[in-house]
Amino acid sequence: MTYQVLARRLRPQRFADVVGQEHVTRTLQAAITADRVAHAFLFAGPRGVGKTTAARILAKALNCERGPAPEPCNECSTCREIADGIAFDVLEIDGASHTQVEKMRDLMETVAHRPIKSRFKIYIIDEVHMLSSHSFNALLKTLEEPPPHAKFILATTDPHKVLPTVLSRCQRYDLRRIGLGALTAELRRVVEREGVTVPEGTLALVAREAEGSLRDAQSLLEQVLAAGEGAPDEATARALLGAADRALVGTVVDAVLAGDAAGCLRQLARLHEHGYDAQRFCRDLLEHVRHLAVLAATGDPSLVAELPEAERVALHAQAGRRSADELQRIFCLLLEADETLASPLRTIDPQLVLEMSVLRVATLPPLLPVDEILARLDAIAGAAPAGSAPAAPARGAPAAAPPTRAGGAAPGGVAGALWEGVLARIRQERVSLYMALAAARPLGVSDGVLRVGLDSEALRREVAGKDTLARLGALASELAGHALRVEVGPVPDDRAGDTPIAEVRRREQETLADPLVQAAVEIFGAEVRGVRDRRSRTEDGA
Repeated sequence: MTYQVLARRLRPQRFADVVGQEHVTRTLQAAITADRVAHAFLFAGPRGVGKTTAARILAKALNCERGPAPEPCNECSTCREIADGIAFDVLEIDGASHTQVEKMRDLMETVAHRPIKSRFKIYIIDEVHMLSSHSFNALLKTLEEPPPHAKFILATTDPHKVLPTVLSRCQRYDLRRIGLGALTAELRRVVEREGVTVPEGTLALVAREAEGSLRDAQSLLEQVLAAGEGAPDEATARALLGAADRALVGTVVDAVLAGDAAGCLRQLARLHEHGYDAQRFCRDLLEHVRHLAVLAATGDPSLVAELPEAERVALHAQAGRRSADELQRIFCLLLEADETLASPLRTIDPQLVLEMSVLRVATLPPLLPVDEILARLDAIAGAAPAGSAPAAPARGAPAAAPPTRAGGAAPGGVAGALWEGVLARIRQERVSLYMALAAARPLGVSDGVLRVGLDSEALRREVAGKDTLARLGALASELAGHALRVEVGPVPDDRAGDTPIAEVRRREQETLADPLVQAAVEIFGAEVRGVRDRRSRTEDGA
């Protein structure tokens, strides 16, 4: 007798047997009971979670000789024929083999023919996203006005590739990845049914490697069971599946958190000797660090409840060694490594990428609390030599206004403060207008008018529209507390060089030359990415 693999032999035959998709099966059963069954369905989800299985069960439930019923009887000739794939009125089609529009048109011509034996003629199109655009259009025409005896069940792993016009004519059901706990429990039932004893750790390993796919889990379990007589232990299963030891993942993370670069490299060398895949190990590290970050940020053990007890205890111990911010930073750096390893253009040895990425996170300087940084800067300010720039004001204290220049209001005066406030608001509302006004210079406030100067005639024309000036006036009035208009004109000759851009550049140069800034860069090994005005930070809520 020909051997049949577990995935086929144990395929669910009733809605109640479908694992982890109760939100879909209950809705379908309710629709059948209420006689509100749509003419077209779309089952979307990852591979191996039950899309085609649910489609076959739905076909049996609709065509069962004792139905339509919420559960097929699995005893009548129709149910048995559908289960065996030989029913005349249930056609299973592979989307990849119907990319030619002629094939789809020929198939759709058969829709008009009534079913030979069953209640409905049912078309199950697997991997429907593989159809060409012309094939989709041929299918769409039938979906728009199907005959009452026809039902369509489409299945796909990539619903975003299905034409929106097709999606709009289907009832869509999203099947989920099956949780680790549910997968492990199902594998436990399988081995009990098979009369085999398998350690719990082995079942958990197989479930983890399946990544939410029941079909993959059954195939991997069968591979482990086929290894030989006796109960396959976790080490044997790990060697067969090429899975990294979870203890090794924890050991590498321990070395990272301890800043032990040499220890990290030694453990990664062991990984390489055992032939483990570098990218897969990187993703194991990502998952592990994710759990640590979640525990550090929330302290809620239920968010990692599906993990084995011993692993949860180890995670709790590790999570207390770093802050959530530091763990998230480590996660982001490992994510960059994973993207590099997954790149099709990568030419470098993946082991080297993994080693250098882990070495990088292991040697990261710890994040310092803001209060500690400010305390160090205060200490530097107290020791600053005579003649150096004055220390920055304490947090919450107003910055001293710059001196007023001759010839009108300076940026630190009333006009300058008003104009900077207006610019801050405009930057949030219309970036294009803000860019045009960035070169403007506040000239002064008098007789209810805030006068602004612009050198460029083209920019003046751009911002001198009635609606624009009205909006600027409204903002200025709001900030000033009384009615103001805004007028835009040329910059007087004696102040042409005193534009905001020149002012910003001057401030940047002064800031970079400040001994406090230079000392901070040296102490913290930092670099200056940009200079931002203290007042704009206050306005932004920083």
